[in-house]
Amino acid sequence: MANAKHEDAVMKMGFDYFRNTILKTLGIDYQYEEIGPTELVELTIQSLYMDFTFLTTGGFYIHTEFQTTDKKEADLRRFHAYDAVYSNKTGKKVITYVIYSGGIKNVKSELDCGLYTYRVQPIYLKDKNADEVFRKLKQKQDNGEAFTEDDYAALSLTPLMSGKMSRKDMFKEAIRLAKPNIELSAEKTTAMLYTLADKFLDKAELDEIKEVIRMTRLGQMLMDEGMELKETDSIKKLMKNMNWTIDQAMNALEVPEDKREKYRKAIIPDN
Repeated sequence: MANAKHEDAVMKMGFDYFRNTILKTLGIDYQYEEIGPTELVELTIQSLYMDFTFLTTGGFYIHTEFQTTDKKEADLRRFHAYDAVYSNKTGKKVITYVIYSGGIKNVKSELDCGLYTYRVQPIYLKDKNADEVFRKLKQKQDNGEAFTEDDYAALSLTPLMSGKMSRKDMFKEAIRLAKPNIELSAEKTTAMLYTLADKFLDKAELDEIKEVIRMTRLGQMLMDEGMELKETDSIKKLMKNMNWTIDQAMNALEVPEDKREKYRKAIIPDN
């Protein structure tokens, strides 16, 4: 189905690649077995969308949420609902880390639930400075030095850090820095930045980001595939290469809504 909310799930592709770098950078240091599901359906048929879940080798799930606002107890009750349903569904413990961007700090992290207290672990990006990351990576580019995995991980998170630029301009600058590089890490960083932009920017701002994306290797691939191959092959290639769902691939290729069901039946006959 076409997701009515922002395409948070696309970030799974980036997080699958970066989970042992980005999460470790943020102090979330576990060994993982697989990505967990992020959509929960209650008996009321109300869908609950989590940002990311990962099954650890210790047999419990790590649940991460990105937040640009602090709604205090309302957020905690929502996370508590996610974790309760998820634990009931999987039969496993769930530990939740909430990653706060911008200037948010010192949020309420405990919820009195009567006989017990629900807790999340907040992580604040306020003290991480995007301007410093950009300066360091520009200097590396000028010196002809290759970016490391840690560099790409930091670049992926710059739009959520503090800095002098607007969030939109941070996205643009991060994509421009990743653009000249040919490593797979650069393409995955670009894909992750696009998805974060889709989550946090309005439509007009996102359109500007799309224009910057179109000039990258990832953007060129998305356009070229639509011109040089049949759309069905393009969708399959994106699903395979980017580990995307069929809907994420069709969104990236901007497949018209009236054609989507045909491609679903062609690519996934049992749908």
